[in-house]
Amino acid sequence: MNLQWYRTSYLSWREYVPYLLSALIIGAIPAVSIRLRGELIDAAAGTATGAHVFFALLVAVIGLALLQVVCGAVSQRMAERHQIRQSARLEAARLEKAAKVSYPVTETERFHSLWQRTEDVSDLDSGIFCSLGDLTQLAVRVGLSLAVLWTMDAWTALGILLLLAAGVFLNRKLAQQTEGFWVRYRENMRRTDYLSSLLMQREFAAERKLFSFDDEITRRYQSSFAQARRENARLGQGRFRIETLMQFLFAGYSVVVVVLLLRPLLGGKITIGLFTSAFYAAVGLEESCKQIYAAVLDLLTAVRQLGNLSAFWALEEEPTAGENRTAGEEIRSIEFRDVSFTYPGSAKSVLEHVSFRLEPGKHYALVGENGSGKSTLVKLLIGLYRPDGGEVLVNGRSTYLLSPEVRRKLYAVVFQDFYRFPLTIRENVSLGLDSPAADATLQDLFARLDFHPKTLDRPAGLDSDLMPLYETGAGLSGGEWQKLAVARCVLSPAPITVLDEPNAALDPMAEATVYAAYRELLKEKTTLFISHRLGSVRLSDEILVLQDGALIAMAPHEQLLRECPHYAALYETQKGLYRAD
Repeated sequence: MNLQWYRTSYLSWREYVPYLLSALIIGAIPAVSIRLRGELIDAAAGTATGAHVFFALLVAVIGLALLQVVCGAVSQRMAERHQIRQSARLEAARLEKAAKVSYPVTETERFHSLWQRTEDVSDLDSGIFCSLGDLTQLAVRVGLSLAVLWTMDAWTALGILLLLAAGVFLNRKLAQQTEGFWVRYRENMRRTDYLSSLLMQREFAAERKLFSFDDEITRRYQSSFAQARRENARLGQGRFRIETLMQFLFAGYSVVVVVLLLRPLLGGKITIGLFTSAFYAAVGLEESCKQIYAAVLDLLTAVRQLGNLSAFWALEEEPTAGENRTAGEEIRSIEFRDVSFTYPGSAKSVLEHVSFRLEPGKHYALVGENGSGKSTLVKLLIGLYRPDGGEVLVNGRSTYLLSPEVRRKLYAVVFQDFYRFPLTIRENVSLGLDSPAADATLQDLFARLDFHPKTLDRPAGLDSDLMPLYETGAGLSGGEWQKLAVARCVLSPAPITVLDEPNAALDPMAEATVYAAYRELLKEKTTLFISHRLGSVRLSDEILVLQDGALIAMAPHEQLLRECPHYAALYETQKGLYRAD
């Protein structure tokens, strides 16, 4: 895996070098302290003469301890500073990359999987930064401490080294048995957490109360929690046994170290002070080796996980280059020329050999049964998808030759599943405009759309926050949200407007009334209106009829009733919902 992009862009060596120097100092201090501490113990026990020697040694030991504390604090501060900086940089870069990824890629499972896996990228980077420093510090500590012990007695140092190697091996084997403990623990609790959310979260409350699901969900929650508790208790017992065994191994290590140090002590090679200090250092080395193993695992895990970030960075981006000639140019035609499209991984085409031409300033409707390809056709029209075959043309030129910025300025769209932005009413309607819409403009537009939510009666009026969970916020009904989205489309300067089921939350009679208002408000624009309800689109200049991915007819309403049996059958089925046929 090539991580050069990470090293050059995100791993700041100017930050790491002082952090590394601090780690070197912290790692060297315990080794330097071994002899000083031993001589201090001897001086305190009276085996060394001279009070000045004792106080000099005491000052040296205290000085080293203070230096270790200061360096540790400096290292921690550098690590925190690095995390804060890199968190902002990496998250900003991650969001910027997501915005650049081409739309078809954003609809894939791989994109969402990589997006979730890179959520903790700042912690990942900080983990690498800290792990490198920890490894440096621990390696220096173990290496220099063993070197000092070697100067006291080579065989004792060699014995301690072999004990440490055996301990690392045994700890690795035992740790593998508890590896992934918290992952399995959380997985066991996943269903329980989901059932808990059903009982607690606001969006489930209405149906839960209406259908009296509380008792059943509570029963399932209790059953799931009991099962998860048993499984996690079993995991916990296994982990406890392993950790207990590791403690016994540590105790055995300490006993063997004492035995190894007794030989040079009894042989007169070391004093009782050096014996005590060496034992203290050897015990610390055992913990340092554990930490080295853990740091290596953390570093390797982080580097592997960086592969997710590398894969995310490699996702296909939307092209930025393209022609700008259409910008400001009068739209003369929009044309589908023999367009076909199949979703990746699907064997069946959604659209097959679709051809039609839209004239400027006319109102068109697109109708068809569920799954006939209406929404896919819209996404091809506005350039979110690229057809497998054929072309989508604006003024005779392929829309994919245009720059994305120009292409976006051509269309104002209300999608079937539009997003409800937690902004004020004015901000919601003014998205995409150079400046917020004026009160008079909005009041006139809302009146023509028959949009009169109670939210407008609040003191903030048009500047009321649409966040119902906030004390000062407010909410809208589904139909009101749709009208708000349509208002944003009406105010857009784009010459082509696409309304994909904008009135799904309205009753059929209200939809027909509002549709008439749309025709008046959008009379100077080319409009494509998509709806399952044929009564409200019959006044369109022409209606496009899709069936199983094919365009089977394109004509005014009356002509379709005479010449298109499929359209006539659809309309006849819905006829009773409207005042007149």
